Amino acid sequence: MELGANVKSGAFSVLNSGSDKLDVQISVMEWTQDDSGRDVYGETRDVVFFPKIMTVAPNEQRAIRIGLKGPTSLREKTYRLFIEEIPTKKKPQDLAVAEKITARLTIAVRYAIPIFVRPARPQESGVLEKVEMAAGRIRAAVKNTGNVRIKLQSVVFRGKDAAGRELFSQEVAGWYVLHGMSRPYEATVPPDLCQNLAHIEIEAEAENFTMNGTVPVQKEMCQPLRKDN
Repeated sequence: MELGANVKSGAFSVLNSGSDKLDVQISVMEWTQDDSGRDVYGETRDVVFFPKIMTVAPNEQRAIRIGLKGPTSLREKTYRLFIEEIPTKKKPQDLAVAEKITARLTIAVRYAIPIFVRPARPQESGVLEKVEMAAGRIRAAVKNTGNVRIKLQSVVFRGKDAAGRELFSQEVAGWYVLHGMSRPYEATVPPDLCQNLAHIEIEAEAENFTMNGTVPVQKEMCQPLRKDN
């Protein structure tokens, strides 16, 4: 869901396509990231929502209404709406069947839906930083230099020899990089190919632009780290 100065409310629908009633609890958390790019969640009062607990009958749907408190800021604010199934007690007939089973697994569904509060003047930009290679591992970090999130499609590492022939390629799935944050990505180069590489190209593809970088490969970069005695 995208909110902002002109759109301060919205709604999600929860559809129960099963044959049993569905009990869920709802919460909203502020969504940030740490220095390693891992998602971090914290308490917030910026977003109001209703209901907090609800039951959805089989083949029916119910709405969760969302509202934004306060003005928008110069940078995008990010939240997650959590919809978590509340496990229900087994029916007597189900318990009778379960007693005949030596092991069983109960799965509770949990959704984490992004909510973005856009600034008045969104600016999307990013760069590759901390591009380095050692012990046969190539690393690069995607730095978000704008005021809104970047959603990476993928990060591709391509190793080429002196003649420009591609000898190595590895694609890593992308993820969100929130404003001001940096997310590291890395790939392992096979030892038999690493010695023949002249450089490695890195291409990080976002939804609206691409970031590129290059690392010259020296033979010592392919050697494993030595262990001290």
